[in-house]
Amino acid sequence: MADYRSTATDPHWREEELQWVEVLSKGDAARGMALVLLQKMCTAFHEFEPAQREGALNEAKTDFFRRRLANRVLAVINEMRANHLDTLEGFAGLLDVLNKTQSAASLAELAELTEVVHQLGHRLCDSLVRDAPTRQGKTCVVTPPEPC
Repeated sequence: MADYRSTATDPHWREEELQWVEVLSKGDAARGMALVLLQKMCTAFHEFEPAQREGALNEAKTDFFRRRLANRVLAVINEMRANHLDTLEGFAGLLDVLNKTQSAASLAELAELTEVVHQLGHRLCDSLVRDAPTRQGKTCVVTPPEPC
């Protein structure tokens, strides 16, 4: 992963991608897996929220969605604990999101957590990058896309 060319045109998405590349290029499997599970969690919330907003979900299935989303959060928590990453800045936010997810009384309350999860994802990713040891002194060289 010494060279990566992002195809993202949105500056926010490109910056996220480049940050992920930085985490993955460090060669630390635990941090890489934490990132993967973190992104799976974020994606679950990001896909859930617009579906809820558009009325595509059945309110009677709130418990189902609450469990599914909570399981995504719990997967990140468990992986980070098992790999001693639970001391990273932002980890406590996962516990808060888990609590709020498990106690959400409606689909709307679950959807409201999406931005919280998104910001927490940024914070945890910052910690994964900032606190990660470099791999034998090598760093990732990121090549931004050439303008069209």
